[in-house]
Amino acid sequence: MSSTSDAILGSTFRALDAALQARDICTHAHCQRVIYYSLTLGQMMGLSEHELVTLERGVFLHDIGKIHMPDYVLLKPGLLSDTERSVMQQHSTIGFEMLRHNPLLVDAADIVLTHHERYNGSGYPMGLSGDDIPLGARICAVTDTFDAITSVRPYRNPMSFDDACAYIKSERGRHYDPRIVDMFTALPPSQWQEVQQVASAGTALNNLFQAA
Repeated sequence: MSSTSDAILGSTFRALDAALQARDICTHAHCQRVIYYSLTLGQMMGLSEHELVTLERGVFLHDIGKIHMPDYVLLKPGLLSDTERSVMQQHSTIGFEMLRHNPLLVDAADIVLTHHERYNGSGYPMGLSGDDIPLGARICAVTDTFDAITSVRPYRNPMSFDDACAYIKSERGRHYDPRIVDMFTALPPSQWQEVQQVASAGTALNNLFQAA
């Protein structure tokens, strides 16, 4: 990639980061943490440098479509109604449309589009299953959930690490790729807790911008 392309991509990331942070600080922080969790899994799985870069970009942007969600959905302090949930589910398609025309972000855009697909085909927006779901999206599905259920929400307390792992295991082969679940649960809890501490420090995007 040329230095000009690097500069353009870095500026794009900064602009999108600023937009998401201004729209919803909680979603912004969530995306930073999920970057670390996803890269940890990607490295454990032996992904190539190119695959890790694509994973990092896709995970960073996975919720970018939420900047277009209405306040009554995005900022609602309680559980969403069925109608509100249908609106929220549009964020993956909206995010994809925001990114798909950028040739430097095509692969990342695919992760954005498909990170809510489920391994058994019951997800959205296309009902993809198994290996038809991009690997980065299958990784993001696990780490996105892990961060969501271990974080404070106005309507529920966070799960413990053990309970979160038990939930993810229970969805092995249904929501999540079995291979990724097995890799996730293979890392000792003490090491995941170290990853959580680093992720909460909020330096993921600085590293991403430097790499770009």
